[in-house]
Amino acid sequence: MKGAKPALQTRSQQTRDKLVAALERLLRDKAFENISVAEIAREAGVSVGAVYTRFENKDALIPVLFELYKARLDDHKSEQHAEAQSDDDESLRSVLRRTLRVGAQFMAREAHLMRAAHLYAHTRPDLIGDGWEAISEAGRQSVGALYDHFASEITQSDRTMAVETLTYFLNTALIEAGLYPDLGPPAPRGLSLEALAEELADFAWGYLTAPRD
Repeated sequence: MKGAKPALQTRSQQTRDKLVAALERLLRDKAFENISVAEIAREAGVSVGAVYTRFENKDALIPVLFELYKARLDDHKSEQHAEAQSDDDESLRSVLRRTLRVGAQFMAREAHLMRAAHLYAHTRPDLIGDGWEAISEAGRQSVGALYDHFASEITQSDRTMAVETLTYFLNTALIEAGLYPDLGPPAPRGLSLEALAEELADFAWGYLTAPRD
């Protein structure tokens, strides 16, 4: 892992874990770029020197945060897959609504990690590598599998177009509303992120099943 120094002893690993946990707590209230090494050390109850013993600099924590986010995303996907298998008779509309609703719940819960992962995957890809693209590609594959499973209901005959358009639409709308609510256009009044996700699912269902000339 770039910039992270090996934790060769149990005590060192424990201190490293405390630093990562402290940073995660701070991220719930502040953006990564606004958090200082001194704040991380203070929150973890260690010296600033202890931070630099385990990480070359603050940027070295970015790939650690990404791996933490990815692990939680993998757990979320496993849970979602198990839930999907429990009801093979769901309609396309129901699957879309459930998938986006659960995705919004995950985003609300892990926004502090996801925001840092998303931002630095685009601004500092040297620290994360192709990890975010792998996540994006997994999303495309999921949409593709959905298209194939419900092909008899779908009127958009160009599979590639449908998959790319739907992936872009769903990711962009939810990410903007869930991660950057103060930067983009305001979300519809009175709608929680979860409620917005279900409305977006209906947009997606309409796009896939609308009558075409």
